[in-house]
Amino acid sequence: MREVSWDPKISKFLRETMVKGINTFNSGIVAIQRWLLFFLMGLLTAAMLAEVVTRYFFNTSLFGLEQFVGYTAVWVYFLGAAYGSYERSHVKAEFIGMVIKSKRKLMIGRSASAAVATFVSCVLTKWSLEFCLASIRTHEISPTHSVPMIYFQSALLVGAILMAGYFLWETIELGRQAYHS
Repeated sequence: MREVSWDPKISKFLRETMVKGINTFNSGIVAIQRWLLFFLMGLLTAAMLAEVVTRYFFNTSLFGLEQFVGYTAVWVYFLGAAYGSYERSHVKAEFIGMVIKSKRKLMIGRSASAAVATFVSCVLTKWSLEFCLASIRTHEISPTHSVPMIYFQSALLVGAILMAGYFLWETIELGRQAYHS
């Protein structure tokens, strides 16, 4: 049987091209996340201000505004959680650095921790997909405005997919660092 040999120049070119493509795609996703977070936070601020003004100055309330604020906040929470995963500023307890002094073992432990986070976020992705599919099948609608609930529930799925991707990328990076240390 004949062995396939790769030209090192082609292999390096393909690897660099693939990494460049992934980074470009990732930059676009992150830019969309930032823009959505900025837009939704502005929208939430305006809606809450409108509610305060109408309630305390006009002794009335805007119909369904509380529901709108709650549903919009869900998008902010999950996009924000995914953005925190991207920035690696999410909450984590790292006791491993206090116990393990070897850089290689420390990187292996961090990689394993990121792998667990990846697994958990993949499970969350599966559950949120099932939740969204059930919502579509049952035609759930909001009680006030009769808006399909999938518009709001899909925030769980989008956030979970983004978190799974970011945790997977972190796992790969930490694994490579552990391998090369």
